[in-house]
Amino acid sequence: MNEEKIIRGIKKKNEASLKEFIKIYGPILKASIYKSLSLNQELRMEVLNDSLLAIWDNIDSFDPSRSSFKNWCAGIGKYKAIDALRKELRHKSINIDTLANVLESDEELNFDESDKILAMLDEDDREIFRKLFIEGYSYDDISNIYDISKDKLYNKISRKKKLLRKKIGGDYE
Repeated sequence: MNEEKIIRGIKKKNEASLKEFIKIYGPILKASIYKSLSLNQELRMEVLNDSLLAIWDNIDSFDPSRSSFKNWCAGIGKYKAIDALRKELRHKSINIDTLANVLESDEELNFDESDKILAMLDEDDREIFRKLFIEGYSYDDISNIYDISKDKLYNKISRKKKLLRKKIGGDYE
């Protein structure tokens, strides 16, 4: 079955065309997903299924003048993987069991240690550190948000880390 036939079949919601798509384009889709999510098998399978569903539901948005079908499918897989990874990182930044234990205890809640450390920075740097190390933003995202080059951002983070180590008393690198 050729590419045009597969696309027409998926547009008509023909399951045989979907099976043929999976047979031909499945390895490409897997490769684009696995490149971003190399460790978590369960998450990879979830993203693969989400990507197949997205292709099935959004086949009408494929435009052959913009890219090849293979690249379009790989792009969907890649972006689904990136979205899943971001979501996973946000959820991992909060340990639900630890949070439940803290909320159930009668002890007075103290400042989190990371908040104490971040309090040593000025407000702008504190926000950058919070976004980068707690909220899981990438260096690309932060450089776009604050309109500074990635090189300057790397240098700024490096200098501020050294400053924090000095203030905390640890002289390790």
